[in-house]
Amino acid sequence: MRTEDELSGALRDAADRAPELDLLVGLGKRRRRRTRRRAQLLAAAAVVGVVGTSTVVAQGAFSSGGGEEAAATSTTTRPKPEKTMTVTPRPQTQTKGTPVGKLWPQALFQMPAKNADGWRYRPITGINATEVLLAAEPSADKAGKIEVYDAKTGKSRVVTAIPRTRGLKQYFTQTVSTDGTNVVWCSIASKDGTTVAELWWAPLSGGKAKLAVTLTGGGAAVEAIGVDGESVVWSTRKGGVYRKPFTNGAPNRVPKSDGLHLISWPWAGDASTDDEEFEKFGYNQSKIVNLADGTVTKVVIKDGMKDMRCGPVWCRGRQGTTSVVQRVDGTGDKKLPKGFGMYAILDRFLRSADTVYDLNTGRLARIETPGGWSSNGISSEPSRILYGGTTKGKVDRYWVLNLAAVPPAQ
Repeated sequence: MRTEDELSGALRDAADRAPELDLLVGLGKRRRRRTRRRAQLLAAAAVVGVVGTSTVVAQGAFSSGGGEEAAATSTTTRPKPEKTMTVTPRPQTQTKGTPVGKLWPQALFQMPAKNADGWRYRPITGINATEVLLAAEPSADKAGKIEVYDAKTGKSRVVTAIPRTRGLKQYFTQTVSTDGTNVVWCSIASKDGTTVAELWWAPLSGGKAKLAVTLTGGGAAVEAIGVDGESVVWSTRKGGVYRKPFTNGAPNRVPKSDGLHLISWPWAGDASTDDEEFEKFGYNQSKIVNLADGTVTKVVIKDGMKDMRCGPVWCRGRQGTTSVVQRVDGTGDKKLPKGFGMYAILDRFLRSADTVYDLNTGRLARIETPGGWSSNGISSEPSRILYGGTTKGKVDRYWVLNLAAVPPAQ
């Protein structure tokens, strides 16, 4: 029988492939106003064939928010590859690639699967080349603490406890983000039949969590969250990016953000994660906007391209049944096997269930999973980490691939 972690990893892996299986079309017609990621996970459940009382999909303390599917993306390194590599897809498999431990040994490490209290770790994202952000959960549907693990020292430290506001029901923390100095998260709950979203923040160096803003009704439909150094920022499913200073000040809409959806601060695009838009199954992102300075860059969309999603440099879409990546200006197009995520991690890496493709170098890294499963971290923007169990059955340790530790030229 599979463990909860194995089921969770299998479901997430199937979720990455689900859009290519056309299962989302039917799901979108039956379910309104949910994020694309949530639909993918539901489709994944059908693919994997998990039935009964398993709740590992919905009950993780954090779930991808805007996405990778969630669609948000990270935006640091943006080198332009010199060569074009075309990978020919093969049925039911990926091109093998180089084992990740051989290609990027400095980015691969092991860590405990539980904290000092015995709470299960749920990895979130990579902070830098050695540190990863974690949620420590006392049970599958509760988040207790945010911690940081340092692969260099082999030690963890507590950042903050995650508060729960009294009087709110069905309370869970949905999505999280960090800028390397602060950490912010969105907790969703209900009160008297109304949805409530709470946005919290804490210094990454450690300290008490503070409530930044409470949102209700339609405003509580938070799809992505980020941080700009002194404010929490977020977007809703209907579009529009908002900002609220950590201390004092009122929430306000970021200028020129009407109809935009946060990818990773300061980047936003005009592609919705709402099922009503996704039902079009070909809805392209037409621009990428830098909300810090107002710069708007149009996306070059070639004939037949659908499902285009872009960071500041790279886009991923499809032409017919073929997955394609290109730069925002239409250059550097490459064909890829099916199953890669929509947004590039760090605007550089695309991840499938068992490989990572480096848009910078054209290298393909193969993920080896000794425990039989792997999963991406649970941040609002595409997580910089992948992880899995080091053994099958009971999981006491994780292996972790931290893409933030991969050098630019490697």
